[in-house]
Formats: sequence, C-alpha cells, structure tokens
Amino acid sequence: MKKYIYIVSILFIIGIIVQSAYQATNKKSAKSSRIECHKKTTVFERIMEDKLKPLKDEIFQGNYTLNIEKEEAKYMQTKLFSYVDIQKVKEQFIDILGVRPNGSKKSVIDVLVYENDKEDPGKKTAKSKQYAGYLVFSFKYENRLVYKLQIDFMDHQGKDIIKVLDCAKRSFESIK
Repeated sequence: MKKYIYIVSILFIIGIIVQSAYQATNKKSAKSSRIECHKKTTVFERIMEDKLKPLKDEIFQGNYTLNIEKEEAKYMQTKLFSYVDIQKVKEQFIDILGVRPNGSKKSVIDVLVYENDKEDPGKKTAKSKQYAGYLVFSFKYENRLVYKLQIDFMDHQGKDIIKVLDCAKRSFESIK
C-alpha cells in the first residue's frame, strides 16, 4: 500500500511540474520585465508566430509599412492629442528604427496611441487611472501577427512617448 501511495505522490508531483512548464511556455500575454526599459513602466508582450527572424530582417532593411493611429478618450474630455501629433510620433519611431519604410505590405508595424480614459466605467482601480495612455505595437509578417507589445506612458502631454518608442525598438530587437 505504501508503494502505491509513493508512486501516486511522485506522479502527482511530476504532473504539477509538467503543467507549470506548459503554462509558462504557452502564456498568451504576460507582463514583461525582460529588459531594463520594461522595469520602468508597465509592459505586456506576446510572441505569436515563428516568423520573427524574417520580420526583423525586413524591418531593419526598410522593407515595411508603418501605420500609426490614435484613440481618444470617450468618457472624458480628450486632452492628450492637443499635445501629441501622430505624424510626429510616426517620424520619431522611424528615426528610432533607423530606417525609413518603403511601403512593403509583407511586413507591417501598426501602432495605436491610446489615451487613458479615466472616466471609463470599466476602470475600477486607482492604479488603472494613473497612467496617461499606452502604445500598442503590432508587428505583422505576411498578414500574420508575429509580435505584440503594449507599453504605458505617464506624462499627460505625452512627453515620455519617445521613451516608449525607444523601448519598443529595444524589445523587438531583443526577442529571439
């Protein structure tokens, strides 16, 4: 009887270890602190596909399209975009990437500049109302999402967006 209890206990422990390892490698989205700039704000990232290497090659050769959009607050009066010019954000990101896009449809970077709507009834905690907004980066290769990144910014005039753009480049470069 003791032998069976011992075997069942060992199998149970192995099962827990295997399940933990599976969950760790198959997370859909995770708060990240892989690199230094992630530790200074809230960052979520996710890798979806195995096309990372060709996507990186294409982007850093200028073979990409860059789309930047904004989403203003809906429940409160929007303020952020009286200070933040989306075209300027686009030019800043191109400068940070170090290579101008040639308009290739094979590799696409979509960026959404989102203003945190502090009066949104879905925001329940004080912490969710602290940040000014966030940027969501979607890196796509052949119409498939390869890498997604969300980084918060704190300045209500968007003065720290340049740091977010730099962090996004560093994040993209550093993933393997």
